[in-house]
Amino acid sequence: MLGSGSRNKQLYSLRSAVGKLLFQWEMHTQTIARDGVARRYLHAIKGVAKEAPLLNANRRRFLSNELSSSPKRAADAKDKVWDSTPEFVKIVEVGPRDGLQNEKVIVPTSVKVKLIEMLVSSGLPVVEATSFVSPKWVPQLADANEVMLGIKSIQNARFPVLTPNLKGFEAAIAAGAKEVAIFAAASESFSKLNLNCSIGDSLARYRDVTVAANNSSIPVRGYVSCVVGCPVEGYVSPSKVADIAGELHDMGCAEISLGDTIGVGTPGEVSRMLNAVVSVVPIDKLAVHFHDTYGQALSNILFSLQSGIRVIDSSVSGLGGCPYAKGASGNVATEDVVYMLKGMGFETNVDLKMLISAGEYICKHLGRTSGSKTATAYLARDS
Repeated sequence: MLGSGSRNKQLYSLRSAVGKLLFQWEMHTQTIARDGVARRYLHAIKGVAKEAPLLNANRRRFLSNELSSSPKRAADAKDKVWDSTPEFVKIVEVGPRDGLQNEKVIVPTSVKVKLIEMLVSSGLPVVEATSFVSPKWVPQLADANEVMLGIKSIQNARFPVLTPNLKGFEAAIAAGAKEVAIFAAASESFSKLNLNCSIGDSLARYRDVTVAANNSSIPVRGYVSCVVGCPVEGYVSPSKVADIAGELHDMGCAEISLGDTIGVGTPGEVSRMLNAVVSVVPIDKLAVHFHDTYGQALSNILFSLQSGIRVIDSSVSGLGGCPYAKGASGNVATEDVVYMLKGMGFETNVDLKMLISAGEYICKHLGRTSGSKTATAYLARDS
């Protein structure tokens, strides 16, 4: 017979285990029901619930209902790792634009075109090619027309380009762009830093762009930057992000990318932000865009996937950064995202080895090592 001390320790451990499981369940109930990852939770809960006399009545009823009244749902649940028909996750590669725009040394047009060719050859369906902004502000992308000419014959991919205003939109269309993107900020201070205007003024500009685009049947992608934090203001309210995303959606943006521009977000903060945004924008019209400054990008992507997001922005070799945020590192590496998604059972149609080759190509030109842990590991293994 156990002494009171040993018994109390066992009961404490049991209570902790059940508490953790219930927390996981309550945080992910909607995702579990939709995506079919309940089996592991149910089995784990069942194993401890039999010996859980300290649970209060309400939670005992919760466990009992989930285990006994819904056996078919539990039996039908499938872990994505073993799903015979894996879901598709679209990756939007932003390396040639967002990844290169802050490089001090001008990258030759031929190198940019070759990089885009290699990225498309790896199977990436969307590659953000360039930006039609003033060369005064982004000298690296002054060759936008030449890049568009160079990729004109590349098939099997879409090439959205950034357009900050109606003038940029018109220049992009003249250069052959079939899809454009606009970019707003959820922070007033960052909007003035990045766009040299207020949020309200930027949205007014974008209304002109979306009207012109809709009249020409040109799809528009919207970006919202600083969705969890700003280098000037710090905390950014989820309701503010939802307001901006809602404005872009109302303008007619086909897809809205939510960007943690300075990479400060954690899954908890991303959760609150997504909960606010999905109240005004359907989740199937949302994408996420995470920088990896604090090493949280993959965790944030994982949480976003659990929440129903199926479009992820990333940059080959983790290229990129934010010129207005000291210490902000690059985007999450596309190689790392593809590796993780494959391990989870998602389909991307991306050949990881060919993607790593593309990253190796641009890193050699830039004279730096890859920011992708996956690429680094693969290249070391094969050397």
